[in-house]
Amino acid sequence: MTTSSDHVFVCGGSGFIGLNLIRHLTRPGSSWGAVKALVRSAEGAARVRVAGGEPVFGDLLDEVGAWRGAAAGAAYVVNCAQPAVTSSPSERSAMDRSLLRSLDTSRLRRVVMVFGSSYFGRTEEGDSLDETVTMRRPTGLGPSYAPGVRALRSIGEDLDWVAAFPGGVYGRGTWFLEHCLRSIQRAEPVVLRDPPAIWPYIHIEDCVRALEFLMTVDRARLDVLGREVILADDEPVPMSRFVDYMSQAVGKPTRLSLLSEEALRELLPPFYSGQLSANMAHKNARLKRLGFDLKYPHVREGILALDLPRH
Repeated sequence: MTTSSDHVFVCGGSGFIGLNLIRHLTRPGSSWGAVKALVRSAEGAARVRVAGGEPVFGDLLDEVGAWRGAAAGAAYVVNCAQPAVTSSPSERSAMDRSLLRSLDTSRLRRVVMVFGSSYFGRTEEGDSLDETVTMRRPTGLGPSYAPGVRALRSIGEDLDWVAAFPGGVYGRGTWFLEHCLRSIQRAEPVVLRDPPAIWPYIHIEDCVRALEFLMTVDRARLDVLGREVILADDEPVPMSRFVDYMSQAVGKPTRLSLLSEEALRELLPPFYSGQLSANMAHKNARLKRLGFDLKYPHVREGILALDLPRH
């Protein structure tokens, strides 16, 4: 944990994962101390303050910005910042490069870089994969993560790092859950691929708990088991099953509209049609071997815990 002169620095602090991480690290009884968060707007700063953090204005793409002092003075850094879905892959790599150059390795205890399991990419029907896979088929933002992962691998022992790859993080405010919830509430069919894509999911509470765990998990265990860690619950499931659990939770029946991948591309923007089309049966074996215990090991339990509005 931090001392009175250290702090945690969270990049992307006003985003969904970042805000929930700040709330978690500043919860009553926490011993983490000050949590500073990089923000780009007054609205983002207000959200960070409400969550319990101290906003630091700046942009990772500004390689000489004053934010670099907050990064260099941190005992722990967690990078939750993500580029826009319409950005080029080079934007995320530029953000990662700028952050890594700002760190003071003599002070820093660990940096956790948050990417996404789309880096490992698509799986064939009936197959699954973990962090040991060599033939990757990245999808969505996945290609933009590769330069940052290579940069971490090349740094050597001077920097204690972990690369975290969350699967489909769900909670109120996440795009897929809200997409399904709106359709269910309006008695409209939920649009999915035919057959529905299989995804690894993780409840937002387990996601931020896992990030906290990776901030301090024993370095020797990381050296043995690996520093690239998929964050997911115990069972990847078809999107249709996710919708079924939501329907049960809100007490309202739902219908599915199953479309071909080609039809989805015609109906939706590229990022969203790609997300709905990609099988990503990713496993959490390394996270479990490192010693992390999930609170919600299955989507069914996690959705019920969200206390969705019933009808």
